[in-house]
Amino acid sequence: MPPTHRFAAIAVAAFTALALTSAFDAADARTRRAHVTGQRGAATGEATTHRQRGARTRDATVTGANGRQRTVHDERTRDRQAGTYTHDRTTTFSDGSQRTVDADVQRTGDGTYSASRQVTTRSGETRTQTGDFAVERTGNGRSVSGDIQTSNRGQIDYQRDVSHDNGVRSVNSSAAFEDGTSIARSSSASCASGACSSAGVISGRDGRQTSWEQTRTRTENGALLEREVALPDGGTRTVERERIGNGDGTGTITRTVTGADGETRTQTGEYEVDGGVP
Repeated sequence: MPPTHRFAAIAVAAFTALALTSAFDAADARTRRAHVTGQRGAATGEATTHRQRGARTRDATVTGANGRQRTVHDERTRDRQAGTYTHDRTTTFSDGSQRTVDADVQRTGDGTYSASRQVTTRSGETRTQTGDFAVERTGNGRSVSGDIQTSNRGQIDYQRDVSHDNGVRSVNSSAAFEDGTSIARSSSASCASGACSSAGVISGRDGRQTSWEQTRTRTENGALLEREVALPDGGTRTVERERIGNGDGTGTITRTVTGADGETRTQTGEYEVDGGVP
């Protein structure tokens, strides 16, 4: 996970607790299966998602070309009346070790929330984050500000502003650390006529920047995604992913990645989606 995402994860949990609506209201079950072949061999995966009012559970299994397996159990719950949100995630690796993430959010007042996040690594090391956040609605979006206490990074001041203007969604966030350094992230995205585009830049604590541009276009029977990342050292990494559906829940995916060294890797695979109401 990129540094900006690690330090801001607890704030994003609080922000997500506000944004979740219909995804937790509908009851259904869906299973996705995929078989992917690349230069390193074949890999398979399966993920099943169950939704019911106020809860979502997802179980996924991935088996790599070397036969090693990784499983993920992910649970999210939300109680609007009580003002609570939980997100628990357990990843089990092929050697039996586990990584767990537990996040809890509680509404404490009108527009105020407290949140906690605990991560236990595969080695048994535990890191905690706690924070208090205030959410303010603006004329065209909302603003989240908070004070985060961490067990390994000290105190962090966090700010996240989201706005919507003429079909463009813009997000600006920053995390300021005790030593005077900071991380900033800005991005914008829009969709029109079956095509979505986004762009952004991340400025690290050392002042170095990573930027990206991405487009996702619907095609007659699938979608095409193109992403280009400009790295701090001047190199570029590109990703192109094409999905072609057969109209019956099955289809193929081709993903091509060109690294900063110019090396290109291609993966091709087949997928299947089973959906329905349990």
